[in-house]
Amino acid sequence: MKNMELDNKIVTGKLYGSARFAKVISFMFDGSTLVLPMFFAACFYKQGNFMKMLPSFAVSCLFAAFIPYFFILFLYKHRKLNDLQIPKRKERLLPLLIVNISVFAGLPFLLMTDPSRMMKSVYTIYMIGVPVITLITLFWKISFHSGFITMFSIVFLIIFGAWAVFTILLIPLVGWSRLKLKRHTPVQVFCGGALTGIISLSVFYYAGYLSSQYWATSQIQSLFKNASYYLNILLLAYGINIIFQLIFLIILFQSRKLKASLRLQASF
Repeated sequence: MKNMELDNKIVTGKLYGSARFAKVISFMFDGSTLVLPMFFAACFYKQGNFMKMLPSFAVSCLFAAFIPYFFILFLYKHRKLNDLQIPKRKERLLPLLIVNISVFAGLPFLLMTDPSRMMKSVYTIYMIGVPVITLITLFWKISFHSGFITMFSIVFLIIFGAWAVFTILLIPLVGWSRLKLKRHTPVQVFCGGALTGIISLSVFYYAGYLSSQYWATSQIQSLFKNASYYLNILLLAYGINIIFQLIFLIILFQSRKLKASLRLQASF
């Protein structure tokens, strides 16, 4: 019922103001757009031989981005779809089937190019995430946009480190755009990002990228090690605050009691 209500509210005409900005954000950070920088970073990061990694980049983009996108464009040109971003859940099923077939068909070709360990990890995330979200879409309109932007942010954090923290800000921005355009509910946006985030972190952990030497992991470990120190300060401050609150309440209670007594005496 919720899916049908959302589909009925979708407006495909001209948009203005913040709605137009939300539309631009949705197009800028669409899955087919984010695939290219993700695969580029995964293929060439810490690789000295550019030409050796070029086939991996070309194959991954061909099967995970270009073939699905041009098939969707073909359906749109022949009026089988109302929108290139496929906002209506029932219209998503055929394009998603093609996306899944294309991604799985590209795996053997990718392996033939001798991809890097990072490239294998990112393609694995994509190969697991897409069918899982597709399966959920059969019953519930989960957000692909929030899923892809979360994947993009995690991949960049793993590859480039702390400076890529700014990409985390894109997650709520894209989520807002989907809500503004009434494409999803808040729960659908949250679940899309959470699900893809769990898959991405799980694959990177299995691939050995989330070891104790990883910058974010070491920072978290350091925080937990120092947690007792910070906790002691907070507990001390909290205890002092409670004492002052009790003193304040006692003074307030006594002053009101005194005023009430004076009023009573004045009435006589």
